Amino acid sequence: MLFKIAIICDEAEDFFREITIDSEATFLDLNNAILSACAYDDSQITSFYTCSDEWDKEQQIVREDMGTTAEDEDVYIMADTRLSELLEDEEQKLIYTFDPANDRIFYLELTDIVTGKTLKQAECSVSRGKAPQQLKGF
Repeated sequence: MLFKIAIICDEAEDFFREITIDSEATFLDLNNAILSACAYDDSQITSFYTCSDEWDKEQQIVREDMGTTAEDEDVYIMADTRLSELLEDEEQKLIYTFDPANDRIFYLELTDIVTGKTLKQAECSVSRGKAPQQLKGF
């Protein structure tokens, strides 16, 4: 099964990316696909959040466990968490923090679920506009 994930940013109105990725890929695979699609380097401690329909942050998916999560909370690590574990429905929303020092984010939405197909490696299937600068002030 394939997921098509749209990516927008409120900093750049003409910016749009769509990533097509296998549902059994990990959040780290999606992270790497986003970095590649935006020509960003891999120097930041990025993270994902599942979100409500109103973009309220819910579950965080982190690059690595820094030990800052409360004991009663589940810790989701990008490399260990498959997309299919947390993404189930079209229009499901995610936030991706690409510049954590400045709290800069992308808004992601699962726009399509394609059954009966697989993909070995994620691909940027649509690319419009220029990605915002990766780090603010540099």
